[in-house]
Amino acid sequence: INRGEMPPQDEPQLTDAERRGLVNWLTQEIGRVIDAKQSTGGRPVLRRLNRVEYQNTMRDLLGIDTNFAANLPPESVSDDGFKNNGQVLQMSALQLEYYLDAARSALEKVIVPATAPQVFRHVLEEGNENGGRTLQGVGRSNVLGRTTVFLGRIDEAYPESGEFLLRVRARAELKDQHGYPRLEVSLGFRADTQFPQKIVGSADVQSESIRTYEFRGRIEDFPLPSRTQSKFPGLLIKVANLYDDGSPLAEPSTELVSEAGKKKRKRQKVWKLEDHMPKIHLESVEFSGPVFESWPPKHHTDILFPSRALERNERGYVTTVLKRFTTRAYRRPVTTAELDPFVAYFDQARQTLPTIEAAIRETLAMVLVAPDFLYLMEPSGSEKRTLNDWEIASRLSYFLWSTMPDERLFTEAEKGALTKPAKLRRITSRMLADPRCWQFVDQFVDQCLDVGAVDRVAVNPEFYPNWDDDLKPSIREEAKHFFAEILHQRHSALLLLDSDFAMLNAPLARHYGLAGPRGMEFERVELPAGHERGGVLAQASMLLGNSTGEDSHPVKRAVWIRARLLDDPPADPPPNVPGLDADNPDLAQLSVRRQLEAHRQQASCNDCHRGIDPWGIALEQFGADGLMREVIPRRDPTNRKKMFEQGVESFATLPDGSSVSGLVELKAYLLAARSEQFARALVSKLLAYALGRSLELTDEATIDRLTAGFIEHDYQLHYLVRQIVTSEAFLTK
Repeated sequence: INRGEMPPQDEPQLTDAERRGLVNWLTQEIGRVIDAKQSTGGRPVLRRLNRVEYQNTMRDLLGIDTNFAANLPPESVSDDGFKNNGQVLQMSALQLEYYLDAARSALEKVIVPATAPQVFRHVLEEGNENGGRTLQGVGRSNVLGRTTVFLGRIDEAYPESGEFLLRVRARAELKDQHGYPRLEVSLGFRADTQFPQKIVGSADVQSESIRTYEFRGRIEDFPLPSRTQSKFPGLLIKVANLYDDGSPLAEPSTELVSEAGKKKRKRQKVWKLEDHMPKIHLESVEFSGPVFESWPPKHHTDILFPSRALERNERGYVTTVLKRFTTRAYRRPVTTAELDPFVAYFDQARQTLPTIEAAIRETLAMVLVAPDFLYLMEPSGSEKRTLNDWEIASRLSYFLWSTMPDERLFTEAEKGALTKPAKLRRITSRMLADPRCWQFVDQFVDQCLDVGAVDRVAVNPEFYPNWDDDLKPSIREEAKHFFAEILHQRHSALLLLDSDFAMLNAPLARHYGLAGPRGMEFERVELPAGHERGGVLAQASMLLGNSTGEDSHPVKRAVWIRARLLDDPPADPPPNVPGLDADNPDLAQLSVRRQLEAHRQQASCNDCHRGIDPWGIALEQFGADGLMREVIPRRDPTNRKKMFEQGVESFATLPDGSSVSGLVELKAYLLAARSEQFARALVSKLLAYALGRSLELTDEATIDRLTAGFIEHDYQLHYLVRQIVTSEAFLTK
């Protein structure tokens, strides 16, 4: 019907009004049937831990920080954009095998042999590796700038498992009008022309006196060379200075260089240090590993605690070990009936495995693939019921920390404090103030605003020759730090629409043309009155993520505004409806605004696009790089090597008849006319994230109450979170 293929040509045709009415009715009825089949009756569904929650829970349960989720399959995303929605967190038999492998691998690291390993230590005071063709374009030096790196090789018996410590002693050479140099340490090996490596960590070097910078990791999580087959044996440590002000690099000179033990000199490119740039002076790099404070380490004794009972009554000791571990893994007290199968499994494993440690490892692996560990289990019958304290503790902890409850929260559950609203609100405030709350900020903002879209867009350097892809990590973090500032400072959430400040680090401030921090840490930067950069609509994560990489994409930006900020996503386009023809020479000469107007001349396209396009056209001032522009570069479709420019047209008439021109007026309109809709949208998204399910008609009354309170309390996110966790929807199953 949308394509005009029905009714058939030999039958009476529909008018535009008849076609529109019929299509709308069919769409609504089909949607009702789908919703009815997927409805949960307003009750949270059984929900598996997603990858982030699994990773964090394994870390906190086992006491070591390694990549537990490395081999797990990626998560699906729900229709409302979240990865913690129980309806998309499925489990297959093959997936369960991955979880079992991950559990066994983790327990091999946690429960260690009785004999302590020898600690390896190596100090490099100068680089001893050229790297061949693996790092072309930079020289080797202890003085680090844009044109030099430190590269050190360890040939000796370095460890291949366990925690390692890298100590870098260095100082800064600071320059006026420049930021701090940024130290980055990587670990890997040389493989002919490649350098497989992984970043260990980074830090701003702010002092001109020697300081020690420490970085830790687990050696097995990094690329390691083969001991027997590697053409270039040895572990490589790379130390670099990441600071870059964006100025052009000088060309290297070619000089004759003598090699040790050889008479003949060879020509080699030499990069001069840039006098005007901040540098890092490296004194030494020390590698140690495996490192531990005691043996067996704490993560071992937290499970296999020292006790004389082990010698007198091994089975009784193991039962106690299993009870302690399973109680924490299940995040609630366990019964004897639940423990008995694990004790029986241990008895069988003990007969075939050589040591008690091996038998316990295998038994605990079974605990770690049990549904009560992998899922948020809240058993109930056909009727709704109130959650108990242990269930509230888990639901609250995974909402705000994306991990299991800590000991303090377990204690509160044991005392029955979580079923008392006043105490629950105080506990929630304590959790929001905890550094672990960053997990809530990170996960909610990443999924709600889809800031990860920037990684799905490749910026074309032909259109943006000054673009630096290294900006993308900072762009992703900007929205998160902005949200965190509003949350923790108890500002109005309307600042998400427009604000008089931004959260920036040095590269982002430089990209936006603002005076800001000197380092990589995000700081609050006050904006001049009326500056366009305030609010999420002016952030590069939205502008770049909803672009083509060559130009803006008004439709994608419009859909983002309606779906992410107003919770009013437009319907998906009908099947086989053509998009804009970028290769049409006539269309290419028109601005995007004019092209969309032409597109809307098709009756089947006009119904949707008239409610979509204006939101995105108002953002035409911004290119794919997130910067303001006065002209738009375009490629001539008749001659791909030829470029031409067009003026920016950002005037738009919104669906309610309001006119706006540019972002500043659009933000003013949203605050004046759509603030209540924005508040309700934010409440809906936060509630869906907290419950781990999509919202339904039965949730409307809850959303109404929460929205009214949210608005009454000056749109404070802190208040909203506390109201959600004390709502009936959050506290019932």
